Amino acid sequence: MFAKRSRVLLGLPDAEFAQRRPGSNTMTKREVRAIALANLEVHLYTVLWDIGSGTGSVAIEAAHLATLGHIYAIECDTGALAAIATNCQHFNATNVTIVAGRAPQVLRGLPDPDAVFVGGSGGDLSAILEEVMARLHPQGVLVVNLTSFEHLSEATNSLRRAHWGVDCTLVNIARTQNILDVTRFAALNPVFVLTAHRPQRPEQPVGERKEIDG
Repeated sequence: MFAKRSRVLLGLPDAEFAQRRPGSNTMTKREVRAIALANLEVHLYTVLWDIGSGTGSVAIEAAHLATLGHIYAIECDTGALAAIATNCQHFNATNVTIVAGRAPQVLRGLPDPDAVFVGGSGGDLSAILEEVMARLHPQGVLVVNLTSFEHLSEATNSLRRAHWGVDCTLVNIARTQNILDVTRFAALNPVFVLTAHRPQRPEQPVGERKEIDG
């Protein structure tokens, strides 16, 4: 067993995370995590929901940044829950609470978040987004990672119907790979990183100043 990592806050190597099952490789990759966490605007006191936490990689790196905040890793898969617990211990992420159950149902007992990351939805994406839109703090940030056009369309339509501001980045990552005596680039699966903010209330118009006769 490798030693605990305590100094690295962001960009933990993918290979150091325990997986939900042998041979599984469905975690949020290192480079994509960095983009998602930057968009989540995690600060010292952030309360964050990581929905569909998987291995807990996003939750753990968020916990290292929000040392006076709290992270809730929400997951329904039993293998993933075990992996999250192992990884939290390994990376000394003491401010992560693992929440076992399906979203959006289990979200209703949690504190309102400053930031929400959705890495998996279990087929309930629209219902999850409805709960998030109702609960996210006014200045909060929502980030959703998606791998299909259909889910991107579903998320975008749900958010725009509620007049939320939406931005999307398509992330294409390729890493070097040694094949015999040459080095080539091997592409990872592309990921849509969708970032959304709730609509801002329009500023109240400044009334005209009345002249006072002296």
